[in-house]
Amino acid sequence: MLGIVSGVQYIHGQKIIHRDLKLGNIFIDGKFMVKIGDFGLATKLEFKQECKRTVCGTPNYIAPEVLEGKGYHFGVDVWSIGVILYTLFYGVPPFETEDANSTYQRIRNCDYEMPRLMTVPP
Repeated sequence: MLGIVSGVQYIHGQKIIHRDLKLGNIFIDGKFMVKIGDFGLATKLEFKQECKRTVCGTPNYIAPEVLEGKGYHFGVDVWSIGVILYTLFYGVPPFETEDANSTYQRIRNCDYEMPRLMTVPP
């Protein structure tokens, strides 16, 4: 996670929003260094407070503000990092359903569960 956050901090410092952060776009090289790939949906801001409105990304990882189309900036990548962390921890994305529209509704409502983890007896 530290490598992902560090990489995202770097690209945000370059005024770039990735807009499609997901496990499938995170790579680890032979030295166990995290690499962020697939910048096909990325956008570069003219200035740091600029907002984008394009609805794009992978359904399970899209931030609510992207779905609303009212304007967004760097926070959408931070949202995706949270979804990545949840997915790594629980094994499934927090908003996943069988169809994209239901997934989007769950994202808009921030409707997810924190599954109970198994405890190991002492």
